[in-house]
Amino acid sequence: MRNIIISILTAVVVPTGLYFLFSDFLAFSILIGIIAGAAVFILLVRSASKELEKLNDKAQKALYSQNFDRALRIYESGLALGKKSPFITGQIYGMIGMIHYMRKENDKAKPALIKSSSMNWAAKGMLGVIYMNEKNYTEMDNSFKVMVTSGKKDGLSWALYAYCLEKLNRKEEALKILEEGNKKLKDADERIKSNILELRNNRKMRMKVFGDPWYQFMLERPPMKRMMQQPGVAHQTGFKKNSLYKG
Repeated sequence: MRNIIISILTAVVVPTGLYFLFSDFLAFSILIGIIAGAAVFILLVRSASKELEKLNDKAQKALYSQNFDRALRIYESGLALGKKSPFITGQIYGMIGMIHYMRKENDKAKPALIKSSSMNWAAKGMLGVIYMNEKNYTEMDNSFKVMVTSGKKDGLSWALYAYCLEKLNRKEEALKILEEGNKKLKDADERIKSNILELRNNRKMRMKVFGDPWYQFMLERPPMKRMMQQPGVAHQTGFKKNSLYKG
């Protein structure tokens, strides 16, 4: 929020100063002010983003060490960055919600995931799964629609939506979602195409083809062999270093 205020002030102050210098060129001075304000805003957002990167590195180390509470405290401390850039807040809430979700703390995960950035499609996917488990199918569909909008270039986002629809015996809708995803991906994702064939042949979707990112949604248990290959924390939640998948 502070960044927005600073950039607005810049956009106002600069053209005002230019107007007094070049009163015959008001339109030009306004344009210069808008450009200056935008430039200041971009620089301030970049600064906040760098701070977020440092915060994320610390939190990831805590996650890898199985210290979930510390990771949550790190992310929660980062909410103060929202004063510099409101876009940061949604990203942090997304990470907080994802950690709670993977710890099966849906009562804590849900409010954070609701506040998460729509650009974090994995967070919105987890929110959709929570709504599905609550049998709130209207909100489930709404969350998944946000998910496939921001995650349209990732086959897993389309497959997750379709999988949940299939799970609810809405197979025709699931097939349509996969076909839409296939079009968006320009027929380039073999995993999507193979699952379209599965549904057309009245077989269940095969989600393991999406690898580790799929298992963070906790709709299927990873194979025992895969779990044994991962460090200790993975045995409990599926976490491994840099494992929080945001698309």
